[in-house]
Amino acid sequence: MNNWDNLRVLLAVARGGSVTAGAKELGIDQSTVSRRLQSLESVLGRQLFHESKKRDQLTPFGEACVKSAIKLEAETQSLEKTLLIDDFGYEGTVNISTGDILSDHLLLSLCADFLKAYPKINLRVTRQFDSETRFNSDIAILTSNSPKDDYFGRRLATATFASYASHDFLNEFQHKPEQMRWLNWDDGSGSPKWPALSPHIPDDMCRMRCTSVESLLEGARKGLGATILPCFIGEKDPALERITPGVVLSRREVWVFVQSDLRKVPKIRTFLDYLYERIIDAKSMIESD
Repeated sequence: MNNWDNLRVLLAVARGGSVTAGAKELGIDQSTVSRRLQSLESVLGRQLFHESKKRDQLTPFGEACVKSAIKLEAETQSLEKTLLIDDFGYEGTVNISTGDILSDHLLLSLCADFLKAYPKINLRVTRQFDSETRFNSDIAILTSNSPKDDYFGRRLATATFASYASHDFLNEFQHKPEQMRWLNWDDGSGSPKWPALSPHIPDDMCRMRCTSVESLLEGARKGLGATILPCFIGEKDPALERITPGVVLSRREVWVFVQSDLRKVPKIRTFLDYLYERIIDAKSMIESD
């Protein structure tokens, strides 16, 4: 058998649990997925799935094929990364995934000099909401107090968080804080709860939830309510005022993760060295009390 594409289809269906999910992951139509699976079964001379239109239950032989395909996928990805080391050198694109707090208010502010210094290295920044999700980028910069074990990681700083509100909002509620409206991050679940980085505030005081920190920031600026923000955002925003000066509500570590076999790729090593140096300069702002 010499068709890796058909094995990729098998993996997508097995991981997604159905032909429909596999087709969505691969970006092709369901009929193509079904045809590819039939072709693979024909070549192998064995059934990969128990009889079902959904193809949602693997046969023992199918399970064995999936395990082998996973190993082959890992070897293929490793080879592709090795080729990057030889072919691109100090040019090409560095793919970075990070959260909206870090991309908009920290990473981008540090990148201007890098782009000037290395005109042949481009940056591609994508959003990722948490550190538990598997990332497919070269580098991930995320906040986490429980860093990954399966990637090479380095702690950059420990960000402090405090409560902030607009000047007018704070003036209105400074003598009746128990009536304050609060804005909070939403974890997307059916019954969201205050995340660990928030103070113990009754749930009925949370009047708006957002999955974007940018929305919380803008809501606080417009006087919709008070919210919790990293101090490196709140302290330098002229529209906001700290509700409890000198009080840090929580701390969250900022980590950079990189896939181990990419650490020595010149363009990635160059960006990491630059990032480590610039973070030292920004550390007092990130960790400010």
